[in-house]
Amino acid sequence: MSHYFQKKVFIVTGASSGIGRSIAVKLVQHGAHTLAMARSEGSLRELKKELGELLVSCVGDVTKPEDCRRVVAKALELQGRLDGLIHNAGISMRGLAADCSKDVYRKLMEVNFFSTVDLYHAAIDSLRASRGHLVAVSSVMGRYSTQERSGYCASKHALQGYMDSIRLENLSQGVHTLVVSPGFVNTNIAHNALGPDGQPLGKRGAATEKGLDSLVVAEAILHAIKKRKRDFYPAGIKEKLGLFLSKWAPGLLDRLLLKVAVK
Repeated sequence: MSHYFQKKVFIVTGASSGIGRSIAVKLVQHGAHTLAMARSEGSLRELKKELGELLVSCVGDVTKPEDCRRVVAKALELQGRLDGLIHNAGISMRGLAADCSKDVYRKLMEVNFFSTVDLYHAAIDSLRASRGHLVAVSSVMGRYSTQERSGYCASKHALQGYMDSIRLENLSQGVHTLVVSPGFVNTNIAHNALGPDGQPLGKRGAATEKGLDSLVVAEAILHAIKKRKRDFYPAGIKEKLGLFLSKWAPGLLDRLLLKVAVK
C-alpha cells in the first residue's frame, strides 16, 4: 500500500487526536506529504516532532471558511497539487433532545456538516485536477439514530446526504468520494462531547474505551481509499448488526435500542 500513497499530497482535518491523528501517522508512514489541520497548536507541534518533514502542521478551525481555503492553498503552494482531503474533524453530544438548547445543534452542524461544505468548495477544483479522493469521516449514527444523540445523529445524517449528492456530481470528473462510518473507536470524542447546555461533558464513555484501536481503523481507511470504495464501516459486531437491522428490521432495532443505554 505504501507505493500507492508515496509522494501523494493529503490534507487531514481533526488531526490533533483520535482517528485524524492516526490517519496522519499512517499517511506519513506510507510516504505521503500530509498537511495536518487542527486547532491545537501544541498537539500539532508534537505530531510534527514525531513524524518529521513529510508532516506539515496547519493550525486552523474548520468552521472558518478562510482557514479551509488557507490549508488548501498551502498544499498547492508547497507541493503544487492535492491528491486527497480527509475530513475527520467532528464533535459529539449527549442529552435528551427536549433538554438541549438550539445552540448545541448549531455547533454540531457547524463542525460536522457546514465545515464539509466549506472544505469542498475550497478543494474540489484541485481534486478534480488530480482525480483525487474526497473522504468524510462520519459515523454509523449517520445511518441509524440512537437516543440522547439527536444533534449528533442529525449532523451525520446531513453529512451522509451531502456526500451522496456530491459523489454523483463528481463521478464524471474522476473524483473518488468515500464516507467512512465508524462504530465505537477508542478516542476522546466522548470526553469532548457537548452536554445539553453546550459545555463539554469531560468524561470518557464506556463504549469508546472498549472501542477499536484508532491506528487499526486508520490503516483500514487508507485501504478503503486505495480501493476507491464508496462507503466503509469500521465497526464492531453490535454496530454492524444495527446497520443491518436499520435496513431490514427497523422496528426490531428500535426495540433493541430502547433496552440499552449508549454510553
